[in-house]
Amino acid sequence: MNDINPTTALVIFLFIALGTMVAAYFLFINVRYTERKWREERSIMVEGIISRSAMNSLISSYISKIGKDAMFSLIYIDIDRFSEIVQAFGEKESAKIIEKITKRMRQALPKDCKAARFEEDIFVIFVPVDYDQGDAHELSRRIQEQVNESITLFGSTDVNLTASISIAYFPMHGETSKALINSLKLANYTVKKTGGNAIRLYSEDMSETEAEFLDYYYQIKNAIAKKEFLLYYHPIIDIKSKEVYGVEALLRWNHPEHGLLSPFKFINIMEQSGDIYWVGLWGLESLIKNYYEFKQAYPKSNIKFTFNISPKQLMNEALAVDFQRVLKKYKMNAENIVLEIVEFALFDKHNVVLQNITQLKTLGFQFAVDGFGLDYATLAKLESMPLDTIKLSKEFLNEEHSYVKSRFVNLLVEFAEKNQKTIISEGIENEDMLGMVKGYNIDIVQGFYFARPMAFDNLKLYYKETDLENLIKN
Repeated sequence: MNDINPTTALVIFLFIALGTMVAAYFLFINVRYTERKWREERSIMVEGIISRSAMNSLISSYISKIGKDAMFSLIYIDIDRFSEIVQAFGEKESAKIIEKITKRMRQALPKDCKAARFEEDIFVIFVPVDYDQGDAHELSRRIQEQVNESITLFGSTDVNLTASISIAYFPMHGETSKALINSLKLANYTVKKTGGNAIRLYSEDMSETEAEFLDYYYQIKNAIAKKEFLLYYHPIIDIKSKEVYGVEALLRWNHPEHGLLSPFKFINIMEQSGDIYWVGLWGLESLIKNYYEFKQAYPKSNIKFTFNISPKQLMNEALAVDFQRVLKKYKMNAENIVLEIVEFALFDKHNVVLQNITQLKTLGFQFAVDGFGLDYATLAKLESMPLDTIKLSKEFLNEEHSYVKSRFVNLLVEFAEKNQKTIISEGIENEDMLGMVKGYNIDIVQGFYFARPMAFDNLKLYYKETDLENLIKN
């Protein structure tokens, strides 16, 4: 046998070494992944509660054992707006809340009914064949009572929770573990959509549209956990001083598959599920962090940061208290934060809204109303409204010139000057629109002519480098 020359031997050795390294790497990755999954399951387990994988195995083996002639039930419990609890009290205290709920839930169930924690705030209960449909509803009602009972934190703070609960039966609502869970999720979503805190049985009448929304709903819950939401900023310009007057914070979702999504794709689902309130608290915290970073980069700047508030948030009696908690957490003075309201009609129809606005103004927040149109009836009410800024809809720029329109805008500008209100003209897209706004003596403007919404890092560059002198010609 011929001797192998040194070069060939070296190549063979390198190939063997490389193969060993690759194999070791993949083994390491597999072990880490297995450990991580194990830790995740361990982290959501409480005494007497099984894991998600154990529940799925239990359901599958039970189906194989009883066949399709027998019936059992599954109950799905999703704690309403739990992300707000985490936001308000932190992960450690939130874990204590879940532990207390879990123990109560376990005590409310017969011993042969198994409970599993599927996610941080989601549970599934297995109810065997010994219990009929009426029993499943009664157990759901008991669980609801346990969740609704107050939980005391820090010795004196009471937390009141609700849950969206759904029920599905085997084999009518699914013949596999996966099919049953999907039915439960769809029924649960319809509960969330109507405000939560209710029990609903799955029905085949639930629409395909709801099934489509359901996928987005669970993606949103996952996106919250993975911190996929972010704020973009749209500059607001003072054309008189030729400087940046402020910025409007706009919500974006950095979707792992679809890229950057605007709120039009998902905000309605968040409104229906209650996650919109989480967005408000998260958004305020994110904006404050960005504000401090901006002031650190530009200490002499005094721009206003505008943040949108949804109608559902304004109707929540806890809004002012929760916002005050965020301000205290970051030692933030609210005088440079403007809260923007979309629906002007809310002032007249909801006492809670007016109460929240009054309390938030006491904390130092300013208020703006967005999309103000050509409405004389609304103009007459402005004097009694606690508003600092009026964002004039771009409709008055897009319509043909008329005496009525000109008269209305002139009256609005006159009112603003007399009552120390700020008018911002939205939707400036070209020089003609800018010229029209100048003709009405409106100095604060916003629109694509100056910039499109941008990431925070780009905003810092925009503030430093943009030549507004060139864009705004006298």
